[in-house]
Amino acid sequence: MEPETTAELLGRVPIFQGLKPSQLTAITAIGQDIYFESGVPMLMAGETGHTAYLILNGFVALDPHYETEFDDDEVLGYGTFLGELAMLVETTFTITVIARWAVRTLAIPREAMSKLMEEDPSIAHHFACKLVERLQRMADAIRRAENQFAVMEAGTGDFDDEEPEILVELAV
Repeated sequence: MEPETTAELLGRVPIFQGLKPSQLTAITAIGQDIYFESGVPMLMAGETGHTAYLILNGFVALDPHYETEFDDDEVLGYGTFLGELAMLVETTFTITVIARWAVRTLAIPREAMSKLMEEDPSIAHHFACKLVERLQRMADAIRRAENQFAVMEAGTGDFDDEEPEILVELAV
């Protein structure tokens, strides 16, 4: 089996799924190889983001408090896409992400993505549709959570053990 290209890897990220191979290749072409040394923050909670990152090699840790100890459950690696909204709109990061080891990324800056979307408006339309789908899933998850809490408050049942992912969906 041949190694996966960066464009193919990008195509597995949900927000890019459904784009044409030529569009994925164009997105990787506007990206930059950026390296982070171990212990260096990639994203900082509270800072404004201008770039999204696709991890090509290495591992990062999520740390909402920028501590030095990491839980293995909070470690992400190859194929993880971080800061996706930052490539589309001005956004403030809500979590700190730190290179746990040396990390190689494909950085996709918002300015370059904006130019690409001007050249190919179907990419912008694709992202708009993907964001609408995500908002609909979040609205559904909120309704399910509200229903679960209403059941609990009414004392007519217990919290559904099969629905804890609702709260995870809301946090993502």
